Amino acid sequence: MIESCEKQKKATEGHGRLRTSLPSSRISRFSVALRCLLLLSVAFCGLPPRAAAQGAAPPQPVYELAPLVITAPRLKLPPQAVLNPNIDADLLELLQNHASERPTGANALDPSLQDLASLTTIDGYNLQTRYTQLGFLLTEGLAGAKRLDLQAALQNTAQSATNPQIQASAIVALAYTKDPQFLGIFQQALNPNSNLTARFAAIEALTLLGGDVAHQAVFNAAQSDPELILQIYAANALANFGDATTGKTILLSHYQDPDWLVRAMATHYLGLIGDQNTYQLLFLQLQTETQPVVLAELCSALIRLRNTQ
Repeated sequence: MIESCEKQKKATEGHGRLRTSLPSSRISRFSVALRCLLLLSVAFCGLPPRAAAQGAAPPQPVYELAPLVITAPRLKLPPQAVLNPNIDADLLELLQNHASERPTGANALDPSLQDLASLTTIDGYNLQTRYTQLGFLLTEGLAGAKRLDLQAALQNTAQSATNPQIQASAIVALAYTKDPQFLGIFQQALNPNSNLTARFAAIEALTLLGGDVAHQAVFNAAQSDPELILQIYAANALANFGDATTGKTILLSHYQDPDWLVRAMATHYLGLIGDQNTYQLLFLQLQTETQPVVLAELCSALIRLRNTQ
């Protein structure tokens, strides 16, 4: 019997933070679904006409997590605008000072963050990332930087930083320049020997950059990266290159994976790029799935795919 969406909501309430606080060795802060899944919105679990006709319970609300977005404010400045040099100097200093810093759990001990850590609202999750992840703020401040000294510092950080979060920040910030000269840096970061956080950032950077070479690199990662969650993220990114069919095929091979996180991610992305056949498959999965987070993702995916009916 299909569990009600209200039960899924209650079971999921304790899992929202789990998905936003997994260690950076497991999930990048920059992925589309997992790059800081922080904004919390309310969705409704829709059932197909057949189930409704059989007297299924009316839909109830469940929680859905949506991505945090890099706004890249310097890209919105008019061409004639000139930034005060102190702004870039401070950003550069922060980047260089923290590039070799080992990530620690110090934030958890900071009394100024205790109240933020307890928030479970939309803005609460947003603020938690904003003030516990310096890399996010650096990405936002440096994204699309055109000054040669800033670009040189970002290149150096992207290639040699030992702090994975700061390295990922530099990779994504460079991608916002849309300059193909940085393609090699993104390809290098995607090497299986690189840390997982950098590889997630590389997929995002290649997607932002676009082009045939970037497409091939993302395709290769979707096929052969040693981490399934990276394969799934790359599979979804293929849709941005006009290759949603390939991406969907890869995702369909993982939506029933034994690992709940793999199932959840594959389901989430199938909800974004799937079709009517995908809807039917996911609805069947809804009847047997027991993991609360995956159940919530299934509901959200079915809502989105309802438009394909």
